[in-house]
Amino acid sequence: MSRNACTSSSSLHPRCSALVATVATFCLALAAAMPAQATPRALVFEPYTLQTKAHGAIPAEIAVLDVPRRHSEPDGPRMGLKVVRLRATGGNGRSAPVVYLAGGPGGSGIDTARGPRWPVFDQVRREADVLLLDQRGAGLSEPPPECPYETRFDDGQPLQRDAALAALQATAAKCVAFWRQAGVDLGAYTTAESADDLDDLRRALGVPRISLWGMSYGTHLALATVRLHGKGLERVVLMGTEGPDDTLKLPLSSDALLQELTPLARRDGFDDLAGSAKRVLQTLREQPRQGRSRMHDGRQVTIGEFDAQILIANALGQRHTQQWLPLVLREAERGNYDPLADLVLIVRAQFAQYPAMGLAMDVASGQSPQRLARVKAQARESLFGDALNFPFPAIGNGLGLADLGESFRGPLRSDVPVLFISGTLDGRTPPANADALRPGFSHGRSLLVRNASHHHELWTGNPAIARSIVDFLAGRIVNDAELDVPPPAFATSNSGLLGSGGR
Repeated sequence: MSRNACTSSSSLHPRCSALVATVATFCLALAAAMPAQATPRALVFEPYTLQTKAHGAIPAEIAVLDVPRRHSEPDGPRMGLKVVRLRATGGNGRSAPVVYLAGGPGGSGIDTARGPRWPVFDQVRREADVLLLDQRGAGLSEPPPECPYETRFDDGQPLQRDAALAALQATAAKCVAFWRQAGVDLGAYTTAESADDLDDLRRALGVPRISLWGMSYGTHLALATVRLHGKGLERVVLMGTEGPDDTLKLPLSSDALLQELTPLARRDGFDDLAGSAKRVLQTLREQPRQGRSRMHDGRQVTIGEFDAQILIANALGQRHTQQWLPLVLREAERGNYDPLADLVLIVRAQFAQYPAMGLAMDVASGQSPQRLARVKAQARESLFGDALNFPFPAIGNGLGLADLGESFRGPLRSDVPVLFISGTLDGRTPPANADALRPGFSHGRSLLVRNASHHHELWTGNPAIARSIVDFLAGRIVNDAELDVPPPAFATSNSGLLGSGGR
């Protein structure tokens, strides 16, 4: 019988009838064996006051989204995710509810709206309901217990990459054991599970579609939701895009950003920022130096090359650290390592402990073999080696955490309308991330913000940024565009946040 015999005539061949019956029986059995998709409980909102830091008390509503701990086990343990709703103050009532997704992983969507970015939230809610979601394990949404184990580095010794990595891996292993002993299901903390939470939120709201608005890691989650639940999405705004395979950052992006900042720093009297960074690293490679941190009660710390590589690579990415970097490096060249000591101790403290949700999420998102090979190749060329990603990906080795696999990290194509917003001075999620994804989106638009980093000015540095977000989410025409925000103003005095030295 030919391949098309069962469909080539109006009457079924006897063998076709038997085949159809067999297929039907198989499908019924398969459907019975698969867990049914439970209907989420409708959200019950209660009055809530969103207390902002500079814009007063905002009337809002709060509810708990009840979700399975693992969506593959709908009848298993459950989790409660807090969501705050800001009711629309205007609009035509036809715009889909907008769900804000914070970065991290581990940031609080609720807390984001309390700070200096509130004016943008306020403008968006003029067109649609805005929902501030604390993702599973973050903020008010049942975070796992804090690990009692920490990594403490000796102030008297410079940071050595391999020894530091071994210490961090040992602490991570003890923390994972602690969490498992405490009954924490670390496999429940993946971006795929959070994407399923978002579809549950949509269904609990009783709407056909929602729109997503993410920043940094929040864009990574939004893109996973596009892949898994694209039919339930109206529109997506991505601010500082982290693609499906962008969890590991490309080391040479730091070198490129250093070159971009060099002429900007020259305007404030720093003649050779890139050269200064190279010279300081060379000096510390030859011999570690000591600095005394006035931010840490005069603690003296011995600073090595790897300390400075981590510090500079990460400081390049955000404006509040970009602004101090030229001065810190110039002081080091003059023999005053006190300002550098301030920042080195801050960086070392950030390695002390990893929260369960953030560690599990990043390890699960992982990286493709191609991405890993590219990162390793660039690390050999970068002035900063592999410091930008340290201690990832190696910290996840042997922990037994989930890996979402290559289907999660693969190319993404969608007709969901997406607005990519990128800052030219963003060292965490550079514009190249959005550029690589854009061809896969038939209804994609790009907004490039010149001089914006991975910080507040990507939101509020130019009023047209918020207008573009509002117009896009409201369904109005938004074309590709470029905007400017003021360039960073570099600190020229030791007073303020950093130690004043005195040498």
